[in-house]
Amino acid sequence: MNNSLELSQNEDINLRLRTLNLIRWIAVLGQFSAVVIAFFYFQIVFNIYICILLILLSVTLNIAVSVLYPLTKILNYNETFFYLVFDLIQLVSLLYLTGGLTNPFCVLILAPLVIAATYLDFRRTVLITVVAIISLNFLAYYYFPLESITLGIGKDDFSGFEIFLIWSALVITSIFITAYCFRVADDSRKTRQALRQSQLSLSNEEQVSALMSLTAAAVHELGTPLSTISIINKELVNNNKDGVLGEDLLVIQSQLERCKEILERLRSNNLSDKSNEFINQLNFVRLINEIVSPYDNDKIKFDIFFDDYFERDKVVIPRSAELVHSLTNIIDNAFKYAINSVEISLKNEQEKIIIEIVDDGPGFASEIYPFLGEPYLRNNRDKNKEGLGLGLFISKNLLAKSLGEIKFLYRKNKGGCVQVILIKSALGLQNE
Repeated sequence: MNNSLELSQNEDINLRLRTLNLIRWIAVLGQFSAVVIAFFYFQIVFNIYICILLILLSVTLNIAVSVLYPLTKILNYNETFFYLVFDLIQLVSLLYLTGGLTNPFCVLILAPLVIAATYLDFRRTVLITVVAIISLNFLAYYYFPLESITLGIGKDDFSGFEIFLIWSALVITSIFITAYCFRVADDSRKTRQALRQSQLSLSNEEQVSALMSLTAAAVHELGTPLSTISIINKELVNNNKDGVLGEDLLVIQSQLERCKEILERLRSNNLSDKSNEFINQLNFVRLINEIVSPYDNDKIKFDIFFDDYFERDKVVIPRSAELVHSLTNIIDNAFKYAINSVEISLKNEQEKIIIEIVDDGPGFASEIYPFLGEPYLRNNRDKNKEGLGLGLFISKNLLAKSLGEIKFLYRKNKGGCVQVILIKSALGLQNE
């Protein structure tokens, strides 16, 4: 399983066109109201005609996209990026005509940055932030100053130092709020995708388990009717040895015998058992052997050690998709990083069962050890291998629901070590 889910450049980001259109209509209403009130009520001097033209440009775009696309359209990265860049440039153009950074509405430059940091990837978020900072630099030097006799505002009321303070505050806030929102949103996105992947993996495991049970039931149920048909066919063969149907009945009998052999082979391969106990109930040693069997080869050797406790007949547990998938992920990671061998130890304690998986690979790097179990963790020194974050995250998440917990043990230059601690009561086992 790929442990990293890379987002393509054109991937949908669950942001609907209707949402951005609604935000733009609110912005248009606010801009128009501010321009009209400032010009006619407060008698602030600026070029109202060009301002209205810029607002109408935004209205035109909103109407155009509403006609061309359904409002339920899910936007991708590029569409959202250009949408936000347009809004940012339109706002900067209005501010250029209405006082630049001396206009109190210049703080609205932060709005596209928040949306970008919440929904876009790192590269596009940085690009929009750079565009915003360049715009702030431009507005600090180039703008039409505001003046109003009613409010007593003159062209030279703001000193260069005051404009510098406003510029500094907006630039610092832009960087901070973008970094903060992006980090929070990115963590949320990664966790949400990892949980989706874990649910998908768990669903696949449950389907496999259900298919195995169905196979076992089919094998068991087919035995009786086949035996009945075989007995009847033998009687017909005996009664029609010299008849025209004799050869056909012998062919039918041979095919029935073949069906019996197939069913017997399935039974001998442990695919069937009366009441499905073999499928739905298993002991720990058999569980580990089932998981290890696809990985065991001449290159990597698997050694399994267990206490006498695990040889008892009563130490059986229900086949749990969560447990099977969690252990599979951990053993898969151990196999990927092992050089020669992987050791799996089963230990019994009074209220717990401890499964310890140790490989002889490079071990967990010290810089990533505190973050093990988080999604999308990557080890830079192993660029040729897949990151181990998602697999361990899924395992940790599945077991934490009810079965137990996972511990990662740091052993410098001694290989990776993962302990799976299972609560006996959660597995239906008695404490000892």
